[in-house]
Amino acid sequence: MLRTALRVGLVCALAGCATAPADPPPPEPAALAPAVLEHEPREPDSRVLAELAVTLQGRGHLAEAEHFYRRALAEELAEGGRDPELRQRTLANLAWLLGERAAGSIARDRSEAIGIYQEALEIWQTLQPGSDELVAETLANLALLERARGRREQAHALLERALELYQKTLVPEDPTILRVRALIAASGVPPAPQPDPADVARDLDRQGTSHLDRREYVRARVLLERAVSIHERGVTARVELGASLSYLGRTYAALGERENARHVLQRSLDILVPVLGKFDPLTLATRASLENLRSAAPVPARRSD
Repeated sequence: MLRTALRVGLVCALAGCATAPADPPPPEPAALAPAVLEHEPREPDSRVLAELAVTLQGRGHLAEAEHFYRRALAEELAEGGRDPELRQRTLANLAWLLGERAAGSIARDRSEAIGIYQEALEIWQTLQPGSDELVAETLANLALLERARGRREQAHALLERALELYQKTLVPEDPTILRVRALIAASGVPPAPQPDPADVARDLDRQGTSHLDRREYVRARVLLERAVSIHERGVTARVELGASLSYLGRTYAALGERENARHVLQRSLDILVPVLGKFDPLTLATRASLENLRSAAPVPARRSD
C-alpha cells in the first residue's frame, strides 16, 4: 500500500495531472484537539505512540500523526534503541506522511513542498536498499518541482539519480523509466557518459551475491537476473556469465524454484567446466547445488527478503 500510494502520486505528476488541492496549514502540536490528547499515553511508550500515530494518519489527521511519529522515535531512542524494527517501521510511516504533506502543499508553496520532500528523502535513504524505489520516486518528485521553478540542471541531476535506482528493479520498457528518460532528454542538459555495461553487470553481481549471502533471496534474484541479461550481450568474458548464472541458480534453489534452478545451474556448468575445470571452487559449488536439487525432495518456496 505504501509503495503503491507514492507510485500513483509520481505517475500522476509525470503525466501532468492536475495538482492535488492544498491542505489547510497543519496545526502546531500544542493545538492538538482535546479528543486526540485524551488518547495520549500517560507513560510514554514508543510502540503505543507509533500505533496512535498510525490510527491518526488513517483518519486523515496528518499533523497530529506526524507529532506522535516524532515522539515515538524520540522515545524509542530514549529507551535505548532496542527495537530497530519499530524504528524502521515508524520512519517509513513518517516518510510516507511527509510525502502526502508535500503533495498537498505544492499548490500553496512549492518551496515548502521541496523542503518536505527533502526531509522524506533523508528518511528513505536511511532505509536503503529496501527503499530504493521510494528514494527514486521522491527524487523524481523533487526534480519535477525544481523543473517547474526553472532550475533545469538541478532537476536533471535528480532525475539521473532516480533513473539509476529505478533501473535496479524495473525493466527498461517500464513506463516510469521511459517517462524519466524523456524528462532527462528534454532538460536541455548534455547527457552524462553512460557507464560501461560490463562494469554495471559486475556491480550487479556483487550486490546480488551480497544479498544471497544474507539470505535475502528476493532482492538477490532481481539484481542477478539483470546481471545475467547484461552478461548475455557478450560485454564480459564468458566465464563471468557462467559465474553469474551460478549465483542466480543458487538463488532460484533457495526460493524453491527447482526447475529454473536446474536449468540455470546446468548452463553455468556448461560454461565453467571447459574454462575453469572440474575442480575449481566455483565449479564444485555449482555442481554441489545442482546435485542437491536432484537428490532432495521438493520443498515449499522460501520468500526471505
